[in-house]
Parts: sequence; C-alpha cells; structure tokens
Amino acid sequence: MEEAAAREPVITLKNLTKIYTIGSEKLRALDGVDLEIYPGEFACIIGRSGSGKSTLLNMMAGLEKPSKGSIRIAGKQLERMSEAQLVQFRLNNVGFVFQSFNLFAMHTALDNVAMPLMYKGVGKMTRTSRARKMLTAVGLKTHMNHKPTQMSGGQQQRVGIARALVTQPKILFADEPTGNLDFNTSREILRLIRDICHERNTTLIMVTHDPEMAQYADRVVRLLDGHVIENTVNEHPAEIPGGVQAAQDDTVRDEDEE
Repeated sequence: MEEAAAREPVITLKNLTKIYTIGSEKLRALDGVDLEIYPGEFACIIGRSGSGKSTLLNMMAGLEKPSKGSIRIAGKQLERMSEAQLVQFRLNNVGFVFQSFNLFAMHTALDNVAMPLMYKGVGKMTRTSRARKMLTAVGLKTHMNHKPTQMSGGQQQRVGIARALVTQPKILFADEPTGNLDFNTSREILRLIRDICHERNTTLIMVTHDPEMAQYADRVVRLLDGHVIENTVNEHPAEIPGGVQAAQDDTVRDEDEE
C-alpha cells in the first residue's frame, strides 16, 4: 500500500452529499463523504440496508448527481458533466456487474458480452473475437452460444463479469454481485472478479452488506447513516476459499486490430 500512497488516486470524493426529498421530508443518503481510492485497489464498501452504500456507488458511477460536493474519477469531474458526457465517460472508463445479472434473455452469452463493444463502435469481427476471449477467461468457452435461461446463476454472473470487463475499463463497479448466489458459487465469483481485476490492474469497487467480504479486500469502507465510519487498508487480504481459478491467458488482453 506504500506504492498506492505514492500514486494519484483514481477516485477522489470531497464532501459528497446526497439529499432526497420525500414529500415534506429530506433524507440525507450521503452526508459529507470524503474518500480516495487508488488504481488497482479492491475496495469493499459495506454497510447495512439504508447506510448509503448503493447511493455512493451510483454517485461514483455517474448514475446520480450529488446535492453537494465533488467526484473526481480518472481525472474527470463527474458533477460538472452533462448526461451525454457521462454516458460517454461510462463507456470509456467503467464496467458494471449487477446482483440480478441484467443479461438480455433472447441473446447468447457471446452476444451479451459483445454488446458494450458495439455501443463503442467496435467492428463485428473484433468485438466477437474479444468477447470469445473474455468468455474463455471466465470459464465459459463451451457456453458461448447458450442463452441465459440455459445457464445457472453462477454461469450467468460469469457472463456479466465478462461483459463488464470486455471494454477494458479502468474501474469495475460491482453491486452485490454474489447476492443471488449460493455460498460456494459466491466465493467462486468473488475470486474470479478479484483475480481478473488484479491481473489487469483494474480498480474494483464492490458494494455488499456481507461483512465477511471485507477480509478479502485491499480497502474497507464502512458506511452508517450516510457517513464513512471506517476507511482502512488491509495490508494482508485473506485468500478466498474454494472456487475455481479463472484462466489467466495473455490472449485475454486486447491485441486485436481491426
């Protein structure tokens, strides 16, 4: 972590505040959050329901505007951007893994993974090649032509991970990515996400209500009632028990030319 301290943070939040108006009431979902996260870190944001953790993730991902404060990510001030600029920023810099998978039911795994590249204007041959490599990396080489209904929950989440990482984002946001999975599959998925992100030096921000996840992270950020009550660096993250190692193949890296 000494190396991290010498680098510029990839995420800097200053006095981040979010207030929702519900009828005549005002709810402070975030109340003056200050936070720095460094490139390549696995940061685990934990807290009980209503603590503000999902709001914090949405703020960092540019999905919601803050009521007050600043959000600097990958050198850009998100709170100053228009919606069109935010859409472009997300396409170029971030990936998302969701609890509910959010796959297109009528499309194959290959098509689901290739879709973000289509939005970026990548040609069909290149995006298909990159999607194949990414699905192979997450252990789904034999499931590329399967649709979501033909796969287990764990396999669907692997497709979600491949889709999130195929654009080679600087930051991966994972919102309760193991929430709909059983214990053993959860550990496999968590190991897969962490291993690939470490391999690519991708910053991983994971929101969870499960305090056990904290032991596997490089940084633990605990929220309570919109406040950061803990922000600690884990010098020796625990190894994730069980699971299946993702294939670590140099061909996963984008070396395609159109």
